[in-house]
Amino acid sequence: MQLHRTVENGYEKAYCKMMSDIEMQDAKDDWIETRAEELIKNFGNDNDWQIVELLKIKLESKTIDKEIYDQFITDICYSQAKTEYSKRF
Repeated sequence: MQLHRTVENGYEKAYCKMMSDIEMQDAKDDWIETRAEELIKNFGNDNDWQIVELLKIKLESKTIDKEIYDQFITDICYSQAKTEYSKRF
């Protein structure tokens, strides 16, 4: 009976730790997503032409597809948000 209770307590502790880890990961993901969305809002204005021109030079291309540009901005903003999270927490 005591062995059964010990095993049961071990499972309960493991479950509680798993739930805590999931909640912490969810909070981290939410913070990163919120921050990345804030950063993304800084783009999409008339000053973006400088970024586009630099990308054209670096990618040796005459044009930059809007989808590629949008993905680039999204990737860089999420990377920045992850870095900020790591430094803060």
